[in-house]
Amino acid sequence: MAFILANIELFAAFTCVAALLWLTYQVEGLLGYRSVPPGDAVRLINDGATVLDLRPAEQFAAGHLASAVNLAPDAAAGWLAKQRKAKQRPVVLVTSPRQSLFGLARALRGQGVEQVYVLKGGVGGWAQAQLPLVK
Repeated sequence: MAFILANIELFAAFTCVAALLWLTYQVEGLLGYRSVPPGDAVRLINDGATVLDLRPAEQFAAGHLASAVNLAPDAAAGWLAKQRKAKQRPVVLVTSPRQSLFGLARALRGQGVEQVYVLKGGVGGWAQAQLPLVK
């Protein structure tokens, strides 16, 4: 206890950072998806995850994940509804920066897709991790 009192500023800063990290995790859960780094996305893809690339077609053509399907965000839920096996698998979404996914994540969860992930850093994060892209 004496350490905490002697370093109250450090303890307060640590508590704030921990609370913000916990809050970020909880908000993602409420939104219906989780962010996953490229390494974890590789594991999900190797285990059979469906990859939906929601970026514009020209960005998709410039480089995308090998197994990705390019769809407009408003068409993704409808496409997935037609895929029987895809509903049982995790879904990894590849997006543009600041692209809102709340509606899509809710639609996917409403169709019974329980594991919805967003590739952290998008294609840029994938390339930065030195993972292959297809053109």
